[in-house]
Amino acid sequence: MTHSQQTATDSIVPQHVDASIDDPTFHLDVLDELSYDAEVDGAVPLASDPDNRYPYVYPRDVASITRAWLTALRHGVRPDASLDRVVDAARFMIAVEDDGWWFQRYGLNGSDQSIYRQEDNLAHGIRIISHAVLALDAADALESADEAFLANAVDCIDAAVAVTRSELYDANAHLIESTTSIHEGAIESGYTLWVNCAFLAALQQAADALDRLEVAGRSADIGRVGDAAERVGKLRSLLEPGVKRCFAVDGTPVPRRHTPDGERDDRPDITLLAPAYFGLEGVFGEHAMRAAERAAASLEDPRLGGLQRFRGFHRDHDVHQHGGNGPWMQYTAWHAQFRFDRGEHERGDEVLSTITGHADAAGHIPEHLSTRERFEQFIEQEWDTGADFEKEFDDDVLRDVPFDRIVEELSHMRTTYDEMAAALEERDVISFAAPLAWCHAEFLTALLKREAQ
Repeated sequence: MTHSQQTATDSIVPQHVDASIDDPTFHLDVLDELSYDAEVDGAVPLASDPDNRYPYVYPRDVASITRAWLTALRHGVRPDASLDRVVDAARFMIAVEDDGWWFQRYGLNGSDQSIYRQEDNLAHGIRIISHAVLALDAADALESADEAFLANAVDCIDAAVAVTRSELYDANAHLIESTTSIHEGAIESGYTLWVNCAFLAALQQAADALDRLEVAGRSADIGRVGDAAERVGKLRSLLEPGVKRCFAVDGTPVPRRHTPDGERDDRPDITLLAPAYFGLEGVFGEHAMRAAERAAASLEDPRLGGLQRFRGFHRDHDVHQHGGNGPWMQYTAWHAQFRFDRGEHERGDEVLSTITGHADAAGHIPEHLSTRERFEQFIEQEWDTGADFEKEFDDDVLRDVPFDRIVEELSHMRTTYDEMAAALEERDVISFAAPLAWCHAEFLTALLKREAQ
């Protein structure tokens, strides 16, 4: 996801930031400001300010945000408001569910605005709805929760798991197969670490949520809980050993994917943090730590700090530079979470300081940063040559969408790069899309993990 250029920094030296950025409630306020009542049902955060070119709801982002709200509730930080936000987001996801599917992005009216095939959105939809059930349980509100909402939640989880089993699970490879996901490009085709981890996490959380419904005595009210739990359990029992055999093999590094024809792809990218991010140490064991350490060592930006998405070799058709390679703040916050989970407080604080150093004076965290030199190389090597267009709109990763939507997207990209070129006449570093809701959610989760240690 690339957003329009919003703010820029004059140098890589950290600027003055309001000290409240270290207060979890500051990030809850930002998320509140980016949340809007939906026309279909519920209320849900947009990716960034609606005046940006992406006034859309991304299930991937929302899953990260509901995870943060659930964490805040469990830590006693605005628990009532956090509960309401998680449930409202789940109501939206229930309203836009389509025969077990969720897609890349939506308008607040529930319309499907997606461009890319992103199969992991089924996992994110399951996670969001499971987060709502778990939040109700954590708030001791599950026994009195609305029966219709719970019934719809169970139905959506059940339908999504059924579609995953019938449409995405490869019974011969014992893995979930996908076309594209977190990188929105062909780099995600085949059997990827991110997608398989996302589904493992979704199935674990769904099993937990359905169990809480049973314990709270709600299964008799809403029915179908047992059937859904059985379907979740069956797929989970198939997928977990498949993932372990393919991604957590002793003596070999965790690969980011197996290509569609089965070759290991060991190149480092940010998805190596997925086992730790999703809390899958029970499946991966020490492999989760080793993969995260490899990502942190391989992807640290030598000039700006923070973690890049992947190594920036522009001749790799799968690598999208998006205006120049550089660190992404939401992924950098994953690194901080990993450090705090391991009790490495000093290292975690250093990572958070890198993020705050790139925030604007109001404490708003951007998505992605680049430099003048990188941007100019991107324009010369990829934009002017048409290589970026070929990567971004590869037929293999696009959904069946009107070509006008692609033209609109391309026009926004051109406008963004024109704005960047103008801004970089006076600055050496530029940032995209502040505030980005996803970044604030991940920073909030990191703060809460730090306080829990």
